[in-house]
Amino acid sequence: MTYMFKYDSVHGQWKHHELKVKDSKTLLFGEKAVTVFGVRNPEEIPWGETGAEFIVESTGVFTDKDKAAAHLKGGAKKVVISAPSKDAPMFVMGVNEKDYKPDLDIVSNASCTTNCLAPLAKVDFHTFLFYPRVVAMNIHPVSLEASEGKMKGILGYTEDDVVSTDFVGDSRSSIFDAKAGIALNDLFVKLVSWYDNEWGYSSRVIDLIVYMASTH
Repeated sequence: MTYMFKYDSVHGQWKHHELKVKDSKTLLFGEKAVTVFGVRNPEEIPWGETGAEFIVESTGVFTDKDKAAAHLKGGAKKVVISAPSKDAPMFVMGVNEKDYKPDLDIVSNASCTTNCLAPLAKVDFHTFLFYPRVVAMNIHPVSLEASEGKMKGILGYTEDDVVSTDFVGDSRSSIFDAKAGIALNDLFVKLVSWYDNEWGYSSRVIDLIVYMASTH
């Protein structure tokens, strides 16, 4: 496990702070001790004993409310599913996080693709829904304005000649490529946006947890 934290084929080596093993059940991230459990069933993990309140369910197995609720039995207060869910309410930062209510104990952060698409779709669709005239000419300035304003840190904007590896480690959910889009006519436009589906998505999971905690 320590090796997997230190090295990654895509993101390279972990260089933020020292990572080492304290004992058979504890990793040290700098001075921060993190307890490690080797338990198969979520309900058997004693989250309450470690002080863990917000749990990220990222196994890809416990993606519905009933299964994810097993974490609550171990003392967790909230569960964020890092995948789409068939019955848990889904939230995307920058899009609908304000719909979250404190009484919701199990939520989904939707998919990484949704986190890339939804912010861009919200900005452009909402802007041009009632004012569709010459969409192709106006998408660029609208997307740029959003990336520097209320969507900063979530939606990005570039006019550079970029490739996918240019966005490895980018914490933004979606980076609109102003040069890559294709306008078939004034009302039919293909948009292209880049994202690091792991780093960007993980950043939004953290943002969602911070937002949830702020509502209590």
